[in-house]
Amino acid sequence: MLTERQKLILGAIIYEYTQTAHAVGSKSLQEQLDIKVSSATIRNEMAALEAAALIKKLHTSAGRVPSRAGYRYYLDNLMSARSATQQDIALVMQSFRGNFHEIDDLLDESARTLSELTAATVLILKPKRLNITVSGFRLVPLENQQLIAVLVTNDGKVTSQTFKLPRELAESSLEGMTNYINDQMTGRPVLEVLKMMQSDELPTQMSRVIQTPAAFLQLFGDVLARSIGDKVHIGGRLNVLDFGEDSLSTKAVKRLLEFLTSAPDIRRVATTSQQRVTIKIAKEIDEPLLKPFSLITRAFTVPNQGEGVIALLGPIRMTYARNVLLMDAFGEALSQKMIEYT
Repeated sequence: MLTERQKLILGAIIYEYTQTAHAVGSKSLQEQLDIKVSSATIRNEMAALEAAALIKKLHTSAGRVPSRAGYRYYLDNLMSARSATQQDIALVMQSFRGNFHEIDDLLDESARTLSELTAATVLILKPKRLNITVSGFRLVPLENQQLIAVLVTNDGKVTSQTFKLPRELAESSLEGMTNYINDQMTGRPVLEVLKMMQSDELPTQMSRVIQTPAAFLQLFGDVLARSIGDKVHIGGRLNVLDFGEDSLSTKAVKRLLEFLTSAPDIRRVATTSQQRVTIKIAKEIDEPLLKPFSLITRAFTVPNQGEGVIALLGPIRMTYARNVLLMDAFGEALSQKMIEYT
């Protein structure tokens, strides 16, 4: 149990270390604290904090820096972080005034903007259960037996893929296939169409209008699957390389950057709690690659669709209160903005 004076001193050490990255001494604390106490008294209190493992001494300095436990105590007991107000959210919404044709464009821009504001690496995942439906489909013939399949979904996303025309698929039948998809599948959820393909339902239906549906279904299924693929929207990807206390090997850097692009891995570590901001430090993060960092997460909700997640990966020495406020504001703003795409 810390005394009020010890709490003030711990908070002051964390604040100064965050601002300067230098170990904090008793003289500096005496100058910034509002209470009138001697340097000797402050040193005694710092000794008590060190005995409680909340601060530690660096070998290169006579001052002290916060320990991992000290940061956790600060976050749980001392940090003053307010929730985002409507004015905060409105300021974020102003940055969304661009013409975003796709949800992916909106999330890419959100990750980039939040990364610039925090100097951290920002990772955003859209709701996994987003109800994406087919809006249109085209097959565009190219030279050398190549064609492009283009799928448009209701979120404005355009997914295209180039294929080599299968031998058993006549070029003259492309128009009939395209018309069939647009007549029968427009407005259907992509997941529903994929399930129809896995059963006999869609192949049986198409066999009535197309002589060789199997080759086309393979092509169409590949484009459908890509249209709803889980993707990590990243801002400030390389910022993370500046955060660790120790330099990373080339192999470790490669593994870390690959991890940041893996949607299943990010969903696993970026746990959220009822649209509240969650902060994990070092070993609290369920991933060895992320032990040198802090991870702040916040969910955003799309009505009837599920939850997306914003994750901010940064140094343990960061301005937590400011970043928590920004995360809360962006979470609320995205919840409101995503309604336009449902």
